[in-house]
Amino acid sequence: QAPRGSKPKTNKKQKNPPPGRRAAAVGESRCARHLVTMDFDEVANYGPSWAKGIRDLILADEPAKAMEKGKEAFVSCVKSGDAKGKTFALHALAKVHLSKCELMDTNEVAERALAELVKHPDEKLSGAVMHTVAKANRDLCRFEDALELAQEAVRIFQGAGSKVGEAAVLNTIARIHLKKGKRQDAIKVAKQSLAMFRDCEEKDGEAEALHTMAKANVALKKYDEALRSANQMVGIYEGSPDIDRHGQALLIVADIRAAQEEHEEAVEAATKAVELFDMADKRQQANATRRLAEACFTKGDDTDGWMYAKEALELYRGEGHVKGEATMLCEIAGAHFASGTFQEGVLIAEEGAKLCREAGLRQLLANTLLASARGRLDQQATGVQQEQQLNFKARQAAKEALGIYQDIGDLYGQMRSNNTLALAFMGYGNVLEGRAKAKRAVELAQTLGDKSAEGSNLLLVAQSRYHDNRDEAVRLANIAQRLLRDNGEKKLLKEAEQVIEQIREEPEVPGGKKKKKKEVEAGASIAETQARKADLMMDLDFMKSKAVYFWGFTSRSTRG
Repeated sequence: QAPRGSKPKTNKKQKNPPPGRRAAAVGESRCARHLVTMDFDEVANYGPSWAKGIRDLILADEPAKAMEKGKEAFVSCVKSGDAKGKTFALHALAKVHLSKCELMDTNEVAERALAELVKHPDEKLSGAVMHTVAKANRDLCRFEDALELAQEAVRIFQGAGSKVGEAAVLNTIARIHLKKGKRQDAIKVAKQSLAMFRDCEEKDGEAEALHTMAKANVALKKYDEALRSANQMVGIYEGSPDIDRHGQALLIVADIRAAQEEHEEAVEAATKAVELFDMADKRQQANATRRLAEACFTKGDDTDGWMYAKEALELYRGEGHVKGEATMLCEIAGAHFASGTFQEGVLIAEEGAKLCREAGLRQLLANTLLASARGRLDQQATGVQQEQQLNFKARQAAKEALGIYQDIGDLYGQMRSNNTLALAFMGYGNVLEGRAKAKRAVELAQTLGDKSAEGSNLLLVAQSRYHDNRDEAVRLANIAQRLLRDNGEKKLLKEAEQVIEQIREEPEVPGGKKKKKKEVEAGASIAETQARKADLMMDLDFMKSKAVYFWGFTSRSTRG
């Protein structure tokens, strides 16, 4: 057995799943990716000194310590009768919950802060709390509520004479438009935010607005424009003492290069970030090294990818960064699953899940459980003996992950969990339950505005109708193909089209002839069922998580 966190050895006895694009960060949802987040705080220099300390802990990706310090501040303010300090503490706790993607908790704590502000008004703080609630509703995909709250925050900051606060909220409005799929509107509002930040000579805010513009242009596939914005971010911090933000800007350049499929340039930008942090901040160096490993894997350089992944894990452990260590364990487990060394992957995933439970990292725990579930379904797809209860354990892990995502309000995680459960139930033979989960995943994808995920999940629904209603299956497959063609990645579309072709083909009957469409067959024998077998296989990639595989239900006729 390979050492924990090391490069997996190839298991020649196991049949590896079909090759697919290696996931950059297996099991990770959109909300969880803090590596290149540059969140501007409009009231960073307003309020008690301990509030700034909590903000620094959030930026250092230390949510547990930030939460502890926030609770201590809240208790202290209550005991001393400091009403304004109590409100600052509540807002700080809301921001900690937001950083952990615990969106329901964010809203609950922020509402308490707003109630305190009714008793003890403070315009700037009111605007900041309203802004935090708008961000939470944005991530909950309550876009109309988010826009209404953000516009109210703008009015509050305007009344308080805070142009910086107004610019920060405008940038959030741009990101709401971006999540809604209104990319041109996002760019337009981000430009307004950028101009205001420049008028205020607020460099961090300027970088934040440029980042939003870069993301919008990547979504529009205008990579040159996106790269121009990212390079401007690098220019803001180049030569400045703010090494953290300089390195993060370089990693954003690496992300854009990877999106362009310019992998050499992506590796080069990530390497610069690692070198920048080398003598300054080991934790940030670990983050950058993790990103460099991801760039190497995406490029196809597994040797360097494994080397940097192991180095990042050792850096996190050396710094006592539990969240970073757990994240790397999750990613390394996913890489083991991708290489076919499933047992080792399960052991590493369990180690990561244990760390998450101990540290209270709920979203990361759900991500790890989901990666483990998908790995077990991958193992089942290789034809391993069923005595290992792989399908049962996969369903158990996916159900727990779904419960966590529902508790914290992570819709994207819920979509991925339902997708995984659909695959598991279909592999088990429970077509109706699998179809229900796939339909729920389609609904969530529609809420999120993710057309690629909608098409991929709709394709699962189509597969579930393959044996009982082929006309409906073909109709759904055609819709899924259109969605994937318009919005999906080229490789994703190519792999999906293989599944679609299987659905469209007429099944064969004994003798090699295709069955006529109107022919009805009763009392199928096992031999006939096996002859008509149509194995459908897919290797889809939902952002950062590889899906497992699905087979046609060859036993339905014999079970009658």
